[in-house]
Amino acid sequence: MSKLIEVFLGNLWTQRFTFARMGLDLQPDEKGNVLRSPLLYCIMCLTTSFELCTVCAFMVQNRNQIVLFSEALMHGLQMVSSLLKMAIFLAKSHDLVALIQQIQSPFREEDLGGKEWRSQNRRGQLMAAIYFMMCAGTSVSFLLMPVALTMLKYHSTGEFAPVSSFRVLLPYDVTQPHVYAMDCCLMVFVLSFFCCSTTGVDTLYGWCALGVSSQYRRLGQQLKRMTSCFNPSRSDFGLSGIFIEHARLLKLVQHFNSSFMEIAFVEVVIICVLYCSVICQYIMPHTNQNFAFLGFFSMVVTTQLCIYLFGAEQVRLEAERFSWLLYEVIPWQNIPPQHWKLFLFAIERAQRETVLGAYFFERGRPLLVWIFRTAGSFTTLMNALYAKYETH
Repeated sequence: MSKLIEVFLGNLWTQRFTFARMGLDLQPDEKGNVLRSPLLYCIMCLTTSFELCTVCAFMVQNRNQIVLFSEALMHGLQMVSSLLKMAIFLAKSHDLVALIQQIQSPFREEDLGGKEWRSQNRRGQLMAAIYFMMCAGTSVSFLLMPVALTMLKYHSTGEFAPVSSFRVLLPYDVTQPHVYAMDCCLMVFVLSFFCCSTTGVDTLYGWCALGVSSQYRRLGQQLKRMTSCFNPSRSDFGLSGIFIEHARLLKLVQHFNSSFMEIAFVEVVIICVLYCSVICQYIMPHTNQNFAFLGFFSMVVTTQLCIYLFGAEQVRLEAERFSWLLYEVIPWQNIPPQHWKLFLFAIERAQRETVLGAYFFERGRPLLVWIFRTAGSFTTLMNALYAKYETH
C-alpha cells in the first residue's frame, strides 16, 4: 500500500494521468509532439464546443432573466476556459516540456537540494491529487445528480421527465429516453474534458512554481556552502559559480513567466466573471438547483485562483529571501574595498523584484484582492438588477 501511495505521489503523476485521459503525454515523441491520440482529443473538443453553442443559444433566449443567464454564463465560461487553456497548452507544448526538464535537471544531484525537492514534490502532488478529486467530484455530481433525480421521478410516477442542471437549448428532444441517454454520453466527454484539462494545466503551473521556488532555496544552500570556503586569493573570491547559477535561474523564471503568460491571462480575465456567476447562484437561488455540483465547483474555482496567484507570490518571496541572504552571508570584512562595487552589482540585480505577469496584470496577492473586489462589484450589480426587474 505504501508503494502504491509513493507511485501516486511521484513526479508529475497527477499531471501525466489527466493529460493521458485526453490523449496527450508530457513525454514528447520523436517528432516532439505531445498529442498521442488526436481522435480522442478532437472528440472531447468537439463535444465541448457543441455544448458551448447550446449554452450560448440558451443565454440569448433568456438574456432578460438574470438568474438563468448567470447560471448559463457560469457553465459557458468554464468551457471557454478549458478550450482556450488546452489550445494554448498545445501551441506552447515545446516550451512547457523544456521548462519541465529545466526545473528537474538541478535536483538530480543527491547532495544538494535533492531530498528537500522530493519532499516538496510529494507535498505538491498530494495537493494536486486533492484538486483532482475536487474536479472529479464536480463532474460526477453534475452528471449523476440529475440522472438520479430523473430515475427517481420515473420510478415514483412512471413519467419520464428529465431533470437537468445544465441550462442549454438543445436541437433535439431529450424527453425521449434513447435521446436522453445519448445526451448523457456526450456529457461524459464534456465533463471529462473539463476535469482533466482543469486539473492538468492548473497543477502543472503549480508544480512549476514549486520547482522554481525550490531552486531558489537550493541556490541559497549553495551560497552558504561556498561562503564557508571563501577564498580571498581568487579574483572572484570563489563566488562566480553562485552568480552563474543565479543568472541561469533568472532565465528560468523568465521562461516560466513567458510559458504560462497566456494561460494565466485567460484565467484572470475569465475568473472575475466566473466568480460573480458562482456567487449569484447562492444569493439568487431557483428551482432544480444542483447544490452538490455548486459546492464542488465553488471549491474548484477558489483553489484555481489560489494556485495561480499564490504560486506567483511564492516565487517572488523566495527570490526576495535569496537577495537578503546574498547580502548577509558574503564576508564583506574579507573583501578589499575596491572590489565591493563588483558584488554590489550582483546584489542590486538580486534585489530587483521578481514579477510574474499576465499581460495587463501582475500575479500575486494584490491581484487576488482585485479579483475579489471586482467579483463583488459585479455581484452587487447583478443583485440590484435582479431586485429591480425580477422580484416585482
